[in-house]
Amino acid sequence: MAWKIDLAKAYNKLHWSFIKSVHVEIGIGEKFVELIMWCTTSVRYQVILNGELTEPFRPGYGIRQRDPLSPYIFVLCMEKLSHLISHKLLHGTWKSVRISRGGPEVSHLFFADDLILFGQVTTSQTEIMENCLDTFC
Repeated sequence: MAWKIDLAKAYNKLHWSFIKSVHVEIGIGEKFVELIMWCTTSVRYQVILNGELTEPFRPGYGIRQRDPLSPYIFVLCMEKLSHLISHKLLHGTWKSVRISRGGPEVSHLFFADDLILFGQVTTSQTEIMENCLDTFC
Protein backbone atom coordinates (compact mmCIF):
# COMPACT_ATOMS: atom_id res chain seq x y z
CA MET A 1 0.00 0.00 0.00
CA ALA A 2 1.01 3.60 -0.42
CA TRP A 3 -0.21 6.64 1.50
CA LYS A 4 0.32 10.11 0.08
CA ILE A 5 0.28 12.78 2.73
CA ASP A 6 0.29 16.54 2.16
CA LEU A 7 2.69 17.86 4.76
CA ALA A 8 1.75 21.51 4.26
CA LYS A 9 -1.00 20.93 6.81
CA ALA A 10 1.50 19.39 9.25
CA TYR A 11 2.82 22.90 9.95
CA ASN A 12 -0.35 23.49 11.95
CA LYS A 13 -0.27 20.16 13.77
CA LEU A 14 3.25 19.85 15.16
CA HIS A 15 3.04 19.77 18.94
CA TRP A 16 5.42 22.09 20.70
CA SER A 17 6.65 19.34 23.01
CA PHE A 18 7.66 17.29 19.94
CA ILE A 19 9.48 20.28 18.44
CA LYS A 20 11.36 20.85 21.69
CA SER A 21 12.26 17.16 22.06
CA VAL A 22 13.68 17.11 18.51
CA HIS A 23 15.92 20.11 19.27
CA VAL A 24 17.07 18.63 22.57
CA GLU A 25 17.72 15.25 20.94
CA ILE A 26 20.03 16.68 18.28
CA GLY A 27 22.08 18.41 20.95
CA ILE A 28 21.21 22.06 20.56
CA GLY A 29 22.16 23.99 23.69
CA GLU A 30 19.50 24.60 26.34
CA LYS A 31 19.53 28.41 25.99
CA PHE A 32 19.15 28.21 22.20
CA VAL A 33 16.32 25.65 22.52
CA GLU A 34 14.54 28.00 24.93
CA LEU A 35 14.96 30.88 22.46
CA ILE A 36 13.59 28.77 19.59
CA MET A 37 10.66 27.63 21.73
CA TRP A 38 9.92 31.20 22.80
CA CYS A 39 9.79 32.23 19.12
CA THR A 40 7.53 29.26 18.39
CA THR A 41 5.19 29.58 21.36
CA SER A 42 4.89 33.35 21.73
CA VAL A 43 2.25 33.58 19.00
CA ARG A 44 -1.19 34.96 19.89
CA TYR A 45 -4.30 35.11 17.72
CA GLN A 46 -7.44 37.23 17.70
CA VAL A 47 -10.55 36.58 15.67
CA ILE A 48 -13.20 38.98 14.47
CA LEU A 49 -16.54 37.54 15.56
CA ASN A 50 -19.72 39.46 14.70
CA GLY A 51 -17.60 42.53 13.92
CA GLU A 52 -15.85 42.46 17.33
CA LEU A 53 -12.30 41.39 18.12
CA THR A 54 -12.17 38.46 20.55
CA GLU A 55 -9.71 38.24 23.40
CA PRO A 56 -6.27 37.03 22.28
CA PHE A 57 -5.74 33.29 22.59
CA ARG A 58 -2.67 31.12 22.32
CA PRO A 59 -2.60 27.85 20.37
CA GLY A 60 -0.99 24.75 21.90
CA TYR A 61 0.74 23.51 18.78
CA GLY A 62 1.82 24.39 15.25
CA ILE A 63 4.48 26.59 13.74
CA ARG A 64 3.86 29.85 11.93
CA GLN A 65 3.90 29.86 8.17
CA ARG A 66 6.09 32.58 6.62
CA ASP A 67 8.16 32.76 9.80
CA PRO A 68 11.83 32.61 8.72
CA LEU A 69 12.58 30.01 11.40
CA SER A 70 9.66 27.68 10.57
CA PRO A 71 11.14 25.91 7.51
CA TYR A 72 14.21 24.92 9.51
CA ILE A 73 12.13 23.67 12.42
CA PHE A 74 9.95 21.74 9.99
CA VAL A 75 12.93 20.10 8.25
CA LEU A 76 14.32 18.97 11.61
CA CYS A 77 10.94 17.50 12.53
CA MET A 78 10.76 15.75 9.14
CA GLU A 79 14.16 14.24 9.81
CA LYS A 80 12.84 12.94 13.13
CA LEU A 81 9.87 11.37 11.32
CA SER A 82 12.31 9.65 8.98
CA HIS A 83 14.22 8.36 12.02
CA LEU A 84 10.99 7.05 13.59
CA ILE A 85 10.26 5.11 10.40
CA SER A 86 13.85 3.83 10.17
CA HIS A 87 13.66 2.67 13.78
CA LYS A 88 10.49 0.68 12.99
CA LEU A 89 12.24 -0.82 9.94
CA LEU A 90 15.30 -1.76 11.96
CA HIS A 91 13.17 -3.60 14.53
CA GLY A 92 11.18 -5.34 11.80
CA THR A 93 7.79 -3.91 12.71
CA TRP A 94 7.46 -1.71 9.60
CA LYS A 95 7.40 -3.90 6.49
CA SER A 96 8.61 -1.94 3.47
CA VAL A 97 7.86 -2.92 -0.12
CA ARG A 98 10.14 -3.92 -2.98
CA ILE A 99 10.05 -1.88 -6.15
CA SER A 100 10.73 -5.01 -8.24
CA ARG A 101 12.03 -8.53 -7.78
CA GLY A 102 15.51 -8.15 -6.38
CA GLY A 103 15.05 -4.37 -6.32
CA PRO A 104 15.51 -2.05 -3.36
CA GLU A 105 12.96 -1.81 -0.56
CA VAL A 106 11.13 1.48 -0.06
CA SER A 107 9.38 2.62 3.11
CA HIS A 108 8.99 6.36 2.61
CA LEU A 109 9.76 9.18 0.21
CA PHE A 110 9.79 12.92 0.93
CA PHE A 111 9.32 15.46 -1.84
CA ALA A 112 8.81 19.16 -1.09
CA ASP A 113 5.73 19.20 1.18
CA ASP A 114 4.57 15.67 0.33
CA LEU A 115 5.26 12.33 1.95
CA ILE A 116 4.56 8.90 0.52
CA LEU A 117 4.59 5.96 2.92
CA PHE A 118 4.87 2.39 1.64
CA GLY A 119 4.01 -0.75 3.56
CA GLN A 120 2.45 -4.17 3.39
CA VAL A 121 -1.32 -4.29 3.26
CA THR A 122 -2.18 -5.49 6.78
CA THR A 123 -4.10 -4.05 9.68
CA SER A 124 -1.03 -4.17 11.94
CA GLN A 125 1.08 -2.38 9.32
CA THR A 126 -1.56 0.33 9.02
CA GLU A 127 -1.52 0.80 12.81
CA ILE A 128 2.29 1.06 12.85
CA MET A 129 2.25 3.67 10.07
CA GLU A 130 -0.49 5.61 11.84
CA ASN A 131 1.44 5.41 15.13
CA CYS A 132 4.50 7.03 13.51
CA LEU A 133 2.35 9.85 12.14
CA ASP A 134 0.65 10.33 15.51
CA THR A 135 4.05 10.60 17.21
CA PHE A 136 5.09 13.14 14.55
CA CYS A 137 1.97 15.27 14.94
